[in-house]
Amino acid sequence: MKAIDNEGLQLISEIVIQKINTSGIYCFGEKKQIQVVQNPFQESVSNQKEHTHFYLLVITNEIIDNATADIADIVREKTGGRYTVTLLLHKATSLRHLAPSKLHFFHEVLTKSQIVFEHVNFPPSVAFAGQPKRNLDSMRSHWNNRKKIAEVYLKNESQVDRSNAQIIQESMLHTSVEQICLGLIDLFLSYQPNHFATAYLFEICEVFTPITSEIFPQTTKEDKKLFDLLKAHPNKLRWATLKTSDFLNTEILERRCNLFQERASELVESELNRLENIQLKLQEP
Repeated sequence: MKAIDNEGLQLISEIVIQKINTSGIYCFGEKKQIQVVQNPFQESVSNQKEHTHFYLLVITNEIIDNATADIADIVREKTGGRYTVTLLLHKATSLRHLAPSKLHFFHEVLTKSQIVFEHVNFPPSVAFAGQPKRNLDSMRSHWNNRKKIAEVYLKNESQVDRSNAQIIQESMLHTSVEQICLGLIDLFLSYQPNHFATAYLFEICEVFTPITSEIFPQTTKEDKKLFDLLKAHPNKLRWATLKTSDFLNTEILERRCNLFQERASELVESELNRLENIQLKLQEP
């Protein structure tokens, strides 16, 4: 793919290289938004705000805790929100131990996406023995595992006594949504993230489906409040003090999570059927 905003890519590349020892940067997705703000007192005067979001695979030579989120925050701050980025950070050495089916994503990105940066002396050393093939049985099994875990959490969440237990329910909803996202990302991209923030997983899902933003919009104040409840990590329960909160928000979030599970399941079945049909046609004499 050819990204339109090369200036933005180079700016982000410089920020990434300054913050982490980098062998290569590859852009495999770009999303642009243009907002026109009209002056109500002067019809001929308007301001146009542009925003570009990039999806970048970064091959590094080191691992830095929370670098994925920290660098993304720096990009947003330094560009005043003009550019944002979803970073997939991986060491080249870690890729050498992946099963062929898990190399599919990296093969596609490294061979087909736009090269933003490659180190002159130490470019990524990732060798592929041909094009990695995906295993449909393994894909279906992985999805079924994620789906089962999500279903168990959703079912048991609805049985929790609502008295002072909203934080417990929200943690269970968080886990169910995380599992569904991981299943979707594995199926559609053949990729397994190493960063698990809810907003981050939603960003990756947006590469192939809009259902995360459709079911969990973040446009209104109420939407953002619900998303804050959803993204709260379950480790908050370690020292939590249970107290009464607005159970209505939890009920709305519960309905959205169940809808997300239903829509995701439909999406997955459709994609698996499509892939299986392609495989059958390839096997025909």
